Amino acid sequence: MSQSLDYRALFEALPNLNLVLSADRDFIMLAASDARLRATNTRREDCIGRSVFEVFGKNPNADQEFGTGVLRASLERVLRTRAPDRMATTRYDIPRPAAAGGGFEERYWRVINVPVLDAHGEVRYILHQAEDVTEQVMARPRPAPLAFADERLRAALLASGSGTFNWYPDDGSFQFDGALRDLLGLADSQATGTLDLLIEQVHPIDRSSVRRAFIDGEQGHDVAVEFRLRNDPDQWLACRAKVFFDAEERAAHVAGACTDVSALKRAEEALRVSENTLRQLNDQLEGRVAAAIADRSRAEDALRQTQKMEAIGQLTGGIAHDFNNLLTGIIGSVDLARRRHHAGSVDLDRYLDAAMNSAARAAALTQRLLAFSRQQALELKPVDLNALVVSLEDLLHRTTGEDIRVEAQLTAGLPFVCMDRNQLESAIINLVINARDAMPDGGTVTLATGEAEVRASDQPGMAGLKAGDYVTLTISDTGIGMSPDVLAKAFDPFFTTKPVGQGTGLGLSMVYGYIKQSKGYIELHSEPGAGTSVRLYLPRFHGEPAPVESTADEALTAGAGETVLVVEDQSEVRALMVELLGELGYSTLEAGDAKEALPLLESHPRIDLLLTDVGLPGMNGRQLAEVARQHRPGLKILFATGYAENAAAEDFLGRDMAIITKPFAIDALAAKVRGMLQG
Repeated sequence: MSQSLDYRALFEALPNLNLVLSADRDFIMLAASDARLRATNTRREDCIGRSVFEVFGKNPNADQEFGTGVLRASLERVLRTRAPDRMATTRYDIPRPAAAGGGFEERYWRVINVPVLDAHGEVRYILHQAEDVTEQVMARPRPAPLAFADERLRAALLASGSGTFNWYPDDGSFQFDGALRDLLGLADSQATGTLDLLIEQVHPIDRSSVRRAFIDGEQGHDVAVEFRLRNDPDQWLACRAKVFFDAEERAAHVAGACTDVSALKRAEEALRVSENTLRQLNDQLEGRVAAAIADRSRAEDALRQTQKMEAIGQLTGGIAHDFNNLLTGIIGSVDLARRRHHAGSVDLDRYLDAAMNSAARAAALTQRLLAFSRQQALELKPVDLNALVVSLEDLLHRTTGEDIRVEAQLTAGLPFVCMDRNQLESAIINLVINARDAMPDGGTVTLATGEAEVRASDQPGMAGLKAGDYVTLTISDTGIGMSPDVLAKAFDPFFTTKPVGQGTGLGLSMVYGYIKQSKGYIELHSEPGAGTSVRLYLPRFHGEPAPVESTADEALTAGAGETVLVVEDQSEVRALMVELLGELGYSTLEAGDAKEALPLLESHPRIDLLLTDVGLPGMNGRQLAEVARQHRPGLKILFATGYAENAAAEDFLGRDMAIITKPFAIDALAAKVRGMLQG
């Protein structure tokens, strides 16, 4: 189509009530047909060049929000879709000339808006075509206002606070029943009116939402809106309406009801107030609870601190007591040996033996402390539990005495356990001695082995025990048992019910620490007069156990000229180790720390074994081993440790590495060094 439009030819071809509008959001009237001007009693000079909303939006019966209402929505759809858009039948009241008596004439138009496109397919104009359908609309049968034949129904509506209405969008008529008139405060003569009559009764704050709801109804959507009344802002009505369509699928009739929901609104408001009050009270209560919890937490922290200090006092007191006894034996024996030596005596063995025995007991006490703290270095290897129990039976019989019977109930075919054999032996002996002491008049100690499958659901009462398969060892007695308060403290270090001098109180705590460090678990059951039962859950060994090593004879402990690098920061200990290794036939190098050892590792032509303390100043022994392996990949490494926090970890030892625990005997060190050098 050309860029210009022949309006006269267009209007002659289309005799309806036509307007030509600009294709922008102002929708300026560019041309108007004579029929349109006559039908609206409008002069051409009063409309051309002005917005269609400015001229025809002032119609008394037009939508008060005409600029954003049905006409604007239709025109904007045309701009957006570039397609014609048909509007619902619209009512316009046409002003009569004064010569005709003035007033307005009721007319109905059916409108279609058609885009006029340019050569590029863009909307250049919009042709607004209106067809007068007043006669057809007026000829339609109109339902009479709703009348209630049954007065009981009317009474029910009044009692329920509801009223009904009918709205006809074609002509804009709005019919109110008596109940709705009463709710709105209308006179009986106002049974019929317009939508504006309803809007006038609405509180100004809610009028826009009510109008939008009925505009949606005119577009075919059901009406649902709540509003307050102008004369009584505390009175709320809920309006619900259903839209009925004519044969052309246009909204022809909207029927609905308004219900007084003031009581519900008051209840909701009361509920909101109650919820706010409850929330405030809850916040206050939570604050008080939080304060009480904080106070209780502080009190518990203070109590725990007090208990901790008491436990530390008990621990240090017990250690001091035991070590004083041991040191008395060592110091006294060494002092007597020195006096006898100065006097020329050569019979010093009994004094030296006494000193060695006291020193050995002191070493055992420190091992118990390390076991309790779970920091001892373990040699976890496959152990046949049944064979271990059998090997200990003779010792256990001699330990318990004639009045106590030791029975073994062994389950055949048990898998090996992954444990430190020496520590496990010590744990069994400790538990049997405890059982013996609990049976002063004699009784029976039973050692029973078995298997147990621990599932995840079994674990809530077994903290730290992973799900899996375990081998169990249960040691039970028929002794006096323990009361609940004693049972609760059974694993505490230096807690004992035995008289002073008959027990250190480290036995059960040592067993507990060792079993937990080995990834096992210990259960303790006891009742006064019913005996005690201790069950150990020992982790299974997975894989094929290595053949049992034969005991090295005296010849194997002697060296053959191999070179050992000794790294020890304590000069006295280092001198003893170097002298000992020299007597055994080894060549030795020595260093006080890693800084002194590294040049030797880099330059010395032969080093067969690195013997290093773990707790060195600066770079520790494990770090030194890593650096040493960089220079000598096949170097064998023996760690000596009295206590090292990380030495008990599973991944501490690598290939061709081992640990020997301080203090150690000469024979133990010789056997360990010889065993490592021989592979």
